[in-house]
Formats: sequence, C-alpha cells, structure tokens
Amino acid sequence: MVNATLAAASNTLNSQDYFINQVTLKYTGRRLIGIDLSRLLSPSYVLFDFWEENGDERVKHLPLINQAPWAVLSIVFLYWFLVRVLLPKMMNNRPPFELRAAMLLHNSFLIGINGVGVFICLYITKFMYLTWSCTKEDFKDVPEWQYEVNIYLGYFYFLSKIVDFSDTFFFVLRKRYNQASFLHVFHHGMMPFAAYLGLKFAPDFYSGFLPLLNSAVHAVMYSYYALACAGKDLYPYIWWKKYMTQIQMTQFVMICCHAIHSIVNRKCEWPLVFGILEAFQSIFFFFLFYGFYRASFKVEQQKKAKAAKEALDANNNLLEQQKKVE
Repeated sequence: MVNATLAAASNTLNSQDYFINQVTLKYTGRRLIGIDLSRLLSPSYVLFDFWEENGDERVKHLPLINQAPWAVLSIVFLYWFLVRVLLPKMMNNRPPFELRAAMLLHNSFLIGINGVGVFICLYITKFMYLTWSCTKEDFKDVPEWQYEVNIYLGYFYFLSKIVDFSDTFFFVLRKRYNQASFLHVFHHGMMPFAAYLGLKFAPDFYSGFLPLLNSAVHAVMYSYYALACAGKDLYPYIWWKKYMTQIQMTQFVMICCHAIHSIVNRKCEWPLVFGILEAFQSIFFFFLFYGFYRASFKVEQQKKAKAAKEALDANNNLLEQQKKVE
C-alpha cells in the first residue's frame, strides 16, 4: 500500500515536471539530436527510425508530426505538381475562373485563424518574452497548460501553412500566373516542412517566435487580399499594398536577430542547428523578397514615368493645336 502511494506521488510529480523537463531533455550540449553514425547507412534508420527515436515525446499524438516527414513532403510535392504542371495545363484552353466569393471566404477564414492565434500566443508567451527565453530556468514557473497550448498552437500553425496552398490554386485557376511566381511557390512550399521540423524536434516557446511573427504578418496580408477581392469600391482602402513587402522584409530581419540571439547566447539550450537554419532561412528570404521589391518598384516607377510622359506629350500636342488655330 505504501509503495503504491509513493509510486502514485512520484507519477504526479513526474507529470507536473514532464513538459518542463522535455524542453531540454534532448538538447543538452547545444545539439539537435544524437545521430547514430553506425546506422547512418541503414535506409530504415534514415527513413523512419531516426525520426521516431529523436522526435519529441510531446507531439507523438499529432497526425503528420508523429511520423517521418515523407507524408508532409508528399503533400508539398503534390502542391508543386498541381500549380506548376497539372493546373496550368488544364487551364490552357479554358477561360479564367472568377472565384471572388471563394477567395473572400478563404481570406476571411485565414484572417481569423492567424489573428486569434497571435492573440493567444501573445498571452501564453507573456507578450513574446518566453519566445526569447531558452534556458530551463526561464520556464520553472510556467504552468503545464501553457506548454500544451503552445504545442497545439504550433500544430494549427503547421496546418495553416498547408491551407495557404489555396492562394496559389486561386492564382492559377484565375490565370494570374505572374502572381504564382517562383518566390511565391518556393516560400509556400517550404513552410510546412519548416513548421514540421520545429514542432517535431523543439516544440517549445523559443520555437514559437517565427510562427507568432509570421501569423501576425499573414493576418495583415490576408486583410489586404480580402479587401482587394471584395470589390472596386474598397480599392481606395488598399493604398498600403506597397508596404506589404516591406513588412515581410522587416519580419525576416527580426527572425534573423532571434536566430543570432540563440547562437551567441551560450546558456541557450535551443538546438544550435535550429538557430543556424533560422538565420540562413531569414537571410535567404530577405534577399529574395528584396529582389522582388526592387523589381516591383522599378516597374511601378516605369509606369509612372510613362504616364507622365504621355500626359506631357498630350499637353504639348494640345498647345501646338492651339497655336495653329491662332
């Protein structure tokens, strides 16, 4: 009886400490995971066992996250095949679809999902304080329910990155192929896999910085999309289109600072390899978006210059006609 009571008390304590202990259990020594080099040439280890053995215990009940990444990568490949091969071919001899109502519903749904997610995440991370905290000491007073909510928020963020594929489907079905650019498809395609990695191996508060910031940016972005497809009467209210890319580039600068913080802070227990990957990803996308911004700005300037020239030529022609009349 005494042994049973002691065992029950021990289990209770273990349950309370479980989420805190899991934050650093696998990452002692600033490494992501322990790779068994003796099994590295084994296909079953690389394809399945590696992911099963090193995945975080707290996410093993979540569909798609509780397995190797091949299902997620298959979804990404299917997305690429549809938007780059099948749908464009299908639309060759068809008029573009309107889809305005479907797009408005889709954008409104994502405004809600991202917006609500941001507010909940701000609450459980103490207005982002915990997303900059990466030592076990920082989490000693955090209740278990906050860890659980953080993980489920991360999972919904992962699922929302798959839902985001619909943006590209709408572009292609409306024959707006210029909007389904390499940057757009590449960015959308890699985000589910990036979210999978973070949730699979490090589902803690520090990993929540990128999803929180990205969700806030997407809430603004989908607000613009919703206004744009709601009708011409609302066009005057989307004058801030040119600032969208600037907001996205600012996001990448902040993510890079977050990554550098984890790399230079020797006490930080967040996986060092994640810090390196986050820094590389943010710098890479910053320059991709900067190139897109410069190209778009150049085209806009050329349009303005052309319009100004046409107006000047029209004015000169009018003056010449008046002189001839005189």
